[in-house]
Amino acid sequence: MCSSEVIDFERQLAGSFVQQLNSVRQTQCWHIMPVGDASSLLRASEDGDGAAAESDQRHTNDAGTRDKMTAGTSNGTVGPPDVGATSTLTNGFSVAPLNGEAESAGPAMPWFGMDIGGTLTKLVYFEPTDGQSAAEADQEQETLTNIRKYLKSNCAYGDTGRRDEHLQMDNVRMGKRSGTLHFIRFPTSEMPAFLELAKSKGMATLASTICATGGGAYKFEQDFRRVVNLQLHKFDELDCMIHGIEHVEDQNPTECYYFANPGDQSDYTTCPYDFSDPYPFLVVNIGSGVSILAVEGPDNYRRVTGTSLGGGTFLGLCCLLTGCESFEEAIALAAHGNSHNVDKLVKDIYGGDYTRFGLSGDIVASSFGHMNVSEKRGKVSRSDLAHATLVTITNNIGSIAMMVANSHNIGKVLFVGNFLRVNQISMQLLAYAMNFWSDGKLKAIFLQHEGYFGAVGCLLELLRSGDGAEDKKSTESKKSSEEKTDAERCPPAPDAKSKPVIDRGSSASSECSSCGRSTER
Repeated sequence: MCSSEVIDFERQLAGSFVQQLNSVRQTQCWHIMPVGDASSLLRASEDGDGAAAESDQRHTNDAGTRDKMTAGTSNGTVGPPDVGATSTLTNGFSVAPLNGEAESAGPAMPWFGMDIGGTLTKLVYFEPTDGQSAAEADQEQETLTNIRKYLKSNCAYGDTGRRDEHLQMDNVRMGKRSGTLHFIRFPTSEMPAFLELAKSKGMATLASTICATGGGAYKFEQDFRRVVNLQLHKFDELDCMIHGIEHVEDQNPTECYYFANPGDQSDYTTCPYDFSDPYPFLVVNIGSGVSILAVEGPDNYRRVTGTSLGGGTFLGLCCLLTGCESFEEAIALAAHGNSHNVDKLVKDIYGGDYTRFGLSGDIVASSFGHMNVSEKRGKVSRSDLAHATLVTITNNIGSIAMMVANSHNIGKVLFVGNFLRVNQISMQLLAYAMNFWSDGKLKAIFLQHEGYFGAVGCLLELLRSGDGAEDKKSTESKKSSEEKTDAERCPPAPDAKSKPVIDRGSSASSECSSCGRSTER
């Protein structure tokens, strides 16, 4: 035979081999996968179930769940593999379980959830501790091992990145895995340094997409692509926050707590709060600004209102008034100050209590009301100014939260957000205000993980969406020349403004054979 005849004969032989194995597959529930140059033959013999893979590389890198495939066996026999195993056959084909037969443990590691806020970026990293399968251990890249060691062996990353070790959660269920949640934060202003760190650690070699929420997921999207070659798959920040709260509380029975004696602002004793019957409740999320949400049930919430006067306002004013450089420094100053030297109180106006309306003489009548007197300005300290700023912002938030709770007849108010981090003063003020102005009917509830719920919820969205979830734009930009979008396969739908009303039961509507999308003629 000439060389072309030999090639044709080999192709016919391989095609016959595929047909025989596919007939066995119908009864034995096993599946042929290509190795080497045989991939094109198998692709031609597809029976429509999505079994064929695109290339050797795609299989050897497929989520760390399959062994590296090699061609050839000594005896050339064919048979079903062991359950969950990948067998090697002659003629360049290997046998693996059908799609869906082996229970997937989730997307490929590492698992991160990121909440990029206006002031602070929160990062949650899940470290599985339920052991690796042999396939996972073989597939784990050295880069992934190094990243895990780096995150676990440090509590500080650079000058401003911090891991909140005291918030670490062990034995947490995430999807079908069990492990440890690590909580990391850094100022959003340091995002360029974070991106360079991620680049130096080889993040782009592990994943093409990272899940993120918060306004920064939009603001820094191009930076992630340019510096680290990562796509950001974005999720709604309020959805993530609510799901994160519910998940963390479910995994940690002591997550919620309240102040035992809210009427005594010198008593910081707290007690666990039983959140087993949560609905309805109000969430007051205090970040750079403030959002208030009414939660009626699982996946049933609405944003009621908010205010621009939040944690960012407090920090900005403190930097202007005191020259401090960080949130921690501002809180430390406030802890040693006395806002009465800055604010005008009820007793400064009435000489004591305003008894007719039950107003104590120590209640603030005018925030910063003393600062219009030059003599008082000369006596005030930096700490007094920081404390007065904190009281002003906190009182405003508490007042709005109470009005919303009363108008919606909700008795539980959850205060979350990084404004409350290392901020016992504000928590105590909020607890006191809720209790005092509601005659004990409203309870202020706080949570241990304060500002990390958006990042946790984002991690949950990663598990829901599966591996490789990407925005539409990024999916289109990464499309290979062999793949086509629905728009390329199908005729475009008519413009919405000019589209006629069509009876869906008539012959005027049909489905595209390529993608199943409804088309109209």
